Amino acid sequence: MERALIDTGALLALVIAKDQYHRRAVETYAGFRARGGHFIGTPLVLSEFHNLVRARLPIASAGKLLGALLHDRIYGWQDLPADALQRAQAEWIDRYPDQGFSLADAVSFELMRSHRISKAFSFDRHFVTAGFSLLD
Repeated sequence: MERALIDTGALLALVIAKDQYHRRAVETYAGFRARGGHFIGTPLVLSEFHNLVRARLPIASAGKLLGALLHDRIYGWQDLPADALQRAQAEWIDRYPDQGFSLADAVSFELMRSHRISKAFSFDRHFVTAGFSLLD
């Protein structure tokens, strides 16, 4: 089964029709789903997504979208032990301060490394900078 990390920007692009990446996101998602792919994500990505969607859509819609993500089997949401957060800080944020990696990105990088996931469904070039590929 093909696996890819899911990033906040891709989720936003899927649900916000005016997003600059919306069309590309819908096409990428449809192709990945048709191939039987499975997305892996973190609670930090869910939190970022929910907060950003609440600012753009009615709060009830944001809650429904969050629920849909939590219950759709194409997504697997990974728990984050404290040591994963510490590794993310040490290995990505502290080690590469000039890159401006967010905590959500750094934790995603650690998840990708620990689960041997090479691709991310993202429009954020930080994933490429960190040595991963973007899903197309």
